[in-house]
Amino acid sequence: MAARRITRTQLVSYLNRLSREAPLPEPKLYQAAKQFGLDIDQLLSTATRIHVRYDEVKFVGVNQTLLEEFRQITEVQHEVARVDQALIGNSHGARVSGAMVTIRSAIHPHPEVVIANDNGEITLPPKRALGSRLVIVENLENFLSLEGTLDLLPTCGLHFEWRKADILYGSGNTVTNHLLSPFFQEYREIGCLFDPDPGGIRMCDTLYQRGNLPPLHFLAPADLSQRLEASSLNLNKKQREQLSIHMRRSPPCTYVGSLIRATGKHLEQETYLVPL
Repeated sequence: MAARRITRTQLVSYLNRLSREAPLPEPKLYQAAKQFGLDIDQLLSTATRIHVRYDEVKFVGVNQTLLEEFRQITEVQHEVARVDQALIGNSHGARVSGAMVTIRSAIHPHPEVVIANDNGEITLPPKRALGSRLVIVENLENFLSLEGTLDLLPTCGLHFEWRKADILYGSGNTVTNHLLSPFFQEYREIGCLFDPDPGGIRMCDTLYQRGNLPPLHFLAPADLSQRLEASSLNLNKKQREQLSIHMRRSPPCTYVGSLIRATGKHLEQETYLVPL
Protein backbone atom coordinates (compact mmCIF):
# COMPACT_ATOMS: atom_id res chain seq x y z
CA MET A 1 0.00 0.00 0.00
CA ALA A 2 1.34 3.42 -0.95
CA ALA A 3 2.19 5.75 1.91
CA ARG A 4 -0.27 8.56 2.55
CA ARG A 5 0.90 11.89 1.13
CA ILE A 6 2.51 14.34 3.53
CA THR A 7 0.82 17.72 3.74
CA ARG A 8 2.64 21.03 3.59
CA THR A 9 1.64 21.71 7.20
CA GLN A 10 3.25 18.44 8.30
CA LEU A 11 6.47 19.26 6.44
CA VAL A 12 6.67 22.68 8.09
CA SER A 13 6.18 21.04 11.50
CA TYR A 14 9.07 18.63 10.79
CA LEU A 15 11.34 21.52 9.83
CA ASN A 16 10.35 23.34 13.02
CA ARG A 17 11.24 20.25 15.07
CA LEU A 18 14.61 20.05 13.31
CA SER A 19 15.21 23.66 14.29
CA ARG A 20 14.42 22.87 17.96
CA GLU A 21 16.36 19.57 17.80
CA ALA A 22 13.13 17.82 18.86
CA PRO A 23 12.29 14.17 18.05
CA LEU A 24 10.41 13.50 14.79
CA PRO A 25 9.42 10.45 12.69
CA GLU A 26 12.42 9.83 10.42
CA PRO A 27 10.61 7.88 7.63
CA LYS A 28 8.00 10.62 7.27
CA LEU A 29 10.70 13.30 7.23
CA TYR A 30 12.38 11.59 4.29
CA GLN A 31 9.06 10.97 2.56
CA ALA A 32 8.11 14.63 2.94
CA ALA A 33 11.48 15.80 1.63
CA LYS A 34 11.20 13.57 -1.43
CA GLN A 35 7.58 14.58 -2.05
CA PHE A 36 8.37 18.31 -1.88
CA GLY A 37 11.69 18.10 -3.72
CA LEU A 38 14.01 19.03 -0.84
CA ASP A 39 17.57 17.73 -0.53
CA ILE A 40 17.29 16.37 3.01
CA ASP A 41 20.71 14.69 2.88
CA GLN A 42 22.35 18.05 2.26
CA LEU A 43 20.43 19.56 5.17
CA LEU A 44 21.47 16.79 7.58
CA SER A 45 25.06 16.36 6.34
CA THR A 46 26.53 18.20 9.36
CA ALA A 47 24.04 16.87 11.94
CA THR A 48 24.38 14.05 14.47
CA ARG A 49 21.56 11.51 14.41
CA ILE A 50 20.27 10.31 17.80
CA HIS A 51 17.70 7.51 17.99
CA VAL A 52 14.92 8.19 20.53
CA ARG A 53 12.32 5.40 20.19
CA TYR A 54 10.70 3.32 17.46
CA ASP A 55 11.08 5.37 14.25
CA GLU A 56 11.61 8.68 16.06
CA VAL A 57 15.00 10.37 15.98
CA LYS A 58 16.43 13.81 16.62
CA PHE A 59 19.19 15.60 14.76
CA VAL A 60 21.70 17.79 16.58
CA GLY A 61 23.76 20.38 14.70
CA VAL A 62 21.50 20.89 11.66
CA ASN A 63 22.63 23.60 9.23
CA GLN A 64 20.29 26.37 10.45
CA THR A 65 20.94 28.67 7.49
CA LEU A 66 19.92 26.00 4.98
CA LEU A 67 17.02 24.95 7.21
CA GLU A 68 15.66 28.49 7.13
CA GLU A 69 15.90 28.50 3.32
CA PHE A 70 13.94 25.24 3.18
CA ARG A 71 11.32 26.65 5.52
CA GLN A 72 10.85 29.78 3.42
CA ILE A 73 10.45 27.68 0.27
CA THR A 74 7.82 25.44 1.81
CA GLU A 75 5.85 28.21 3.51
CA VAL A 76 5.27 30.12 0.26
CA GLN A 77 1.88 29.14 -1.12
CA HIS A 78 0.21 30.15 -4.36
CA GLU A 79 -3.58 30.49 -4.60
CA VAL A 80 -3.54 27.66 -7.19
CA ALA A 81 -2.35 24.37 -5.69
CA ARG A 82 -0.78 23.14 -8.94
CA VAL A 83 1.37 26.28 -9.23
CA ASP A 84 2.23 26.03 -5.56
CA GLN A 85 3.52 22.49 -6.00
CA ALA A 86 5.36 23.41 -9.22
CA LEU A 87 7.42 25.94 -7.27
CA ILE A 88 9.01 23.02 -5.43
CA GLY A 89 9.26 20.75 -8.46
CA ASN A 90 6.20 18.64 -7.66
CA SER A 91 3.47 19.85 -10.04
CA HIS A 92 1.94 16.37 -10.29
CA GLY A 93 1.29 16.47 -6.56
CA ALA A 94 -1.85 18.59 -7.02
CA ARG A 95 -4.79 18.80 -9.39
CA VAL A 96 -5.03 21.51 -12.00
CA SER A 97 -7.49 24.32 -11.29
CA GLY A 98 -9.82 23.54 -14.18
CA ALA A 99 -10.90 21.20 -16.95
CA MET A 100 -11.01 21.81 -20.69
CA VAL A 101 -13.03 20.10 -23.43
CA THR A 102 -13.67 20.75 -27.12
CA ILE A 103 -17.12 21.05 -28.69
CA ARG A 104 -18.55 21.46 -32.19
CA SER A 105 -21.93 21.00 -33.85
CA ALA A 106 -23.65 21.07 -37.23
CA ILE A 107 -24.37 24.77 -36.63
CA HIS A 108 -20.87 25.50 -35.28
CA PRO A 109 -18.63 22.95 -37.04
CA HIS A 110 -15.35 24.66 -36.09
CA PRO A 111 -14.01 23.07 -32.85
CA GLU A 112 -14.23 25.42 -29.88
CA VAL A 113 -12.93 25.15 -26.33
CA VAL A 114 -14.96 25.21 -23.12
CA ILE A 115 -13.19 25.74 -19.80
CA ALA A 116 -14.60 24.95 -16.34
CA ASN A 117 -12.74 26.02 -13.19
CA ASP A 118 -12.81 24.77 -9.63
CA ASN A 119 -15.21 27.56 -8.63
CA GLY A 120 -17.91 26.14 -10.87
CA GLU A 121 -17.50 28.89 -13.47
CA ILE A 122 -17.78 28.06 -17.18
CA THR A 123 -16.03 29.97 -19.96
CA LEU A 124 -17.66 29.54 -23.38
CA PRO A 125 -16.38 30.75 -26.75
CA PRO A 126 -17.56 34.29 -27.58
CA LYS A 127 -21.16 34.48 -28.85
CA ARG A 128 -21.48 30.70 -28.57
CA ALA A 129 -24.94 29.53 -27.51
CA LEU A 130 -25.19 25.94 -26.30
CA GLY A 131 -27.66 23.49 -27.76
CA SER A 132 -30.26 21.73 -25.63
CA ARG A 133 -28.56 18.32 -26.02
CA LEU A 134 -24.98 17.08 -25.75
CA VAL A 135 -23.26 14.03 -27.22
CA ILE A 136 -20.02 13.10 -25.48
CA VAL A 137 -17.63 11.36 -27.87
CA GLU A 138 -14.85 9.31 -26.29
CA ASN A 139 -12.59 8.89 -29.33
CA LEU A 140 -11.05 11.68 -31.38
CA GLU A 141 -11.68 10.06 -34.78
CA ASN A 142 -15.44 10.11 -34.22
CA PHE A 143 -15.24 13.75 -33.13
CA LEU A 144 -13.29 14.68 -36.26
CA SER A 145 -15.83 12.87 -38.45
CA LEU A 146 -18.70 15.23 -37.60
CA GLU A 147 -21.05 14.16 -40.39
CA GLY A 148 -20.33 10.48 -39.74
CA THR A 149 -21.16 10.90 -36.07
CA LEU A 150 -24.30 12.95 -36.74
CA ASP A 151 -25.48 10.33 -39.26
CA LEU A 152 -24.94 7.67 -36.59
CA LEU A 153 -27.34 9.27 -34.09
CA PRO A 154 -30.63 8.16 -35.78
CA THR A 155 -29.35 4.57 -35.82
CA CYS A 156 -28.97 4.92 -32.05
CA GLY A 157 -32.69 5.60 -31.77
CA LEU A 158 -32.40 9.39 -31.36
CA HIS A 159 -34.92 11.71 -33.01
CA PHE A 160 -34.08 14.38 -35.59
CA GLU A 161 -33.58 17.17 -33.02
CA TRP A 162 -30.38 15.47 -31.87
CA ARG A 163 -28.71 16.59 -35.13
CA LYS A 164 -28.55 20.02 -33.49
CA ALA A 165 -26.71 18.60 -30.48
CA ASP A 166 -23.30 19.81 -29.36
CA ILE A 167 -20.65 17.15 -29.92
CA LEU A 168 -18.01 17.08 -27.20
CA TYR A 169 -14.62 15.40 -27.21
CA GLY A 170 -12.50 14.67 -24.18
CA SER A 171 -10.43 11.71 -23.03
CA GLY A 172 -11.82 9.41 -20.33
CA ASN A 173 -10.29 11.16 -17.33
CA THR A 174 -11.21 14.58 -18.72
CA VAL A 175 -14.86 13.76 -19.43
CA THR A 176 -15.41 12.30 -15.96
CA ASN A 177 -13.75 15.26 -14.19
CA HIS A 178 -16.22 16.54 -11.58
CA LEU A 179 -15.34 20.13 -12.53
CA LEU A 180 -17.34 19.67 -15.74
CA SER A 181 -20.60 18.96 -13.87
CA PRO A 182 -21.83 22.61 -13.98
CA PHE A 183 -21.24 22.61 -17.75
CA PHE A 184 -23.09 19.31 -18.26
CA GLN A 185 -26.00 20.70 -16.21
CA GLU A 186 -26.58 23.32 -18.93
CA TYR A 187 -28.07 20.59 -21.17
CA ARG A 188 -31.46 18.87 -21.18
CA GLU A 189 -30.12 15.43 -22.14
CA ILE A 190 -26.72 13.85 -22.63
CA GLY A 191 -25.84 11.05 -25.04
CA CYS A 192 -22.71 9.01 -24.23
CA LEU A 193 -21.05 7.74 -27.39
CA PHE A 194 -18.50 5.62 -25.58
CA ASP A 195 -16.70 2.45 -26.58
CA PRO A 196 -18.97 -0.58 -26.04
CA ASP A 197 -16.45 -2.13 -23.68
CA PRO A 198 -15.85 -2.23 -19.90
CA GLY A 199 -14.00 1.11 -20.06
CA GLY A 200 -16.89 2.87 -21.78
CA ILE A 201 -19.38 1.33 -19.35
CA ARG A 202 -17.22 2.52 -16.45
CA MET A 203 -17.19 6.09 -17.77
CA CYS A 204 -20.98 6.14 -18.10
CA ASP A 205 -21.33 4.67 -14.63
CA THR A 206 -19.00 7.33 -13.19
CA LEU A 207 -21.13 10.10 -14.66
CA TYR A 208 -24.37 8.47 -13.54
CA GLN A 209 -23.12 8.06 -9.97
CA ARG A 210 -22.60 11.81 -9.80
CA GLY A 211 -26.36 12.07 -9.42
CA ASN A 212 -26.67 15.72 -10.44
CA LEU A 213 -26.54 15.45 -14.23
CA PRO A 214 -29.31 15.49 -16.88
CA PRO A 215 -30.65 12.12 -18.14
CA LEU A 216 -27.84 10.01 -19.64
CA HIS A 217 -28.16 7.69 -22.65
CA PHE A 218 -25.45 5.17 -23.55
CA LEU A 219 -25.61 5.43 -27.33
CA ALA A 220 -25.27 2.36 -29.51
CA PRO A 221 -26.36 1.64 -33.11
CA ALA A 222 -29.25 -0.76 -33.65
CA ASP A 223 -26.90 -3.37 -35.11
CA LEU A 224 -24.55 -3.37 -32.10
CA SER A 225 -25.32 -7.02 -31.30
CA GLN A 226 -24.20 -8.11 -34.78
CA ARG A 227 -21.14 -5.86 -34.60
CA LEU A 228 -20.14 -7.41 -31.28
CA GLU A 229 -20.64 -10.92 -32.63
CA ALA A 230 -18.26 -10.09 -35.49
CA SER A 231 -15.63 -8.59 -33.18
CA SER A 232 -12.37 -10.39 -32.45
CA LEU A 233 -11.97 -8.64 -29.07
CA ASN A 234 -12.92 -11.01 -26.24
CA LEU A 235 -13.73 -10.23 -22.62
CA ASN A 236 -11.57 -11.71 -19.90
CA LYS A 237 -12.79 -12.81 -16.45
CA LYS A 238 -11.80 -9.57 -14.72
CA GLN A 239 -13.58 -7.47 -17.35
CA ARG A 240 -16.76 -9.52 -16.88
CA GLU A 241 -16.66 -8.89 -13.15
CA GLN A 242 -16.15 -5.15 -13.62
CA LEU A 243 -18.96 -5.06 -16.17
CA SER A 244 -21.41 -6.64 -13.74
CA ILE A 245 -20.61 -4.09 -11.03
CA HIS A 246 -21.24 -1.10 -13.30
CA MET A 247 -24.40 -2.58 -14.83
CA ARG A 248 -26.00 -3.29 -11.44
CA ARG A 249 -25.82 0.29 -10.25
CA SER A 250 -26.27 2.30 -13.46
CA PRO A 251 -29.45 1.79 -15.55
CA PRO A 252 -28.05 3.70 -18.59
CA CYS A 253 -25.36 1.01 -18.86
CA THR A 254 -27.68 -1.99 -18.66
CA TYR A 255 -28.60 -2.50 -22.32
CA VAL A 256 -25.14 -2.18 -23.86
CA GLY A 257 -23.57 -3.96 -20.92
CA SER A 258 -25.92 -6.92 -21.36
CA LEU A 259 -25.00 -7.20 -25.06
CA ILE A 260 -21.30 -7.15 -24.23
CA ARG A 261 -21.76 -9.80 -21.56
CA ALA A 262 -23.99 -11.99 -23.77
CA THR A 263 -21.58 -11.98 -26.71
CA GLY A 264 -18.42 -11.99 -24.60
CA LYS A 265 -17.03 -9.39 -27.02
CA HIS A 266 -16.29 -5.66 -27.06
CA LEU A 267 -15.54 -2.98 -29.67
CA GLU A 268 -13.83 0.30 -30.38
CA GLN A 269 -16.30 3.01 -31.35
CA GLU A 270 -14.28 4.05 -34.41
CA THR A 271 -15.68 0.92 -36.07
CA TYR A 272 -19.11 2.60 -36.07
CA LEU A 273 -17.83 4.67 -39.00
CA VAL A 274 -17.50 1.48 -41.07
CA PRO A 275 -20.62 -0.35 -42.41
CA LEU A 276 -21.14 -3.76 -40.87
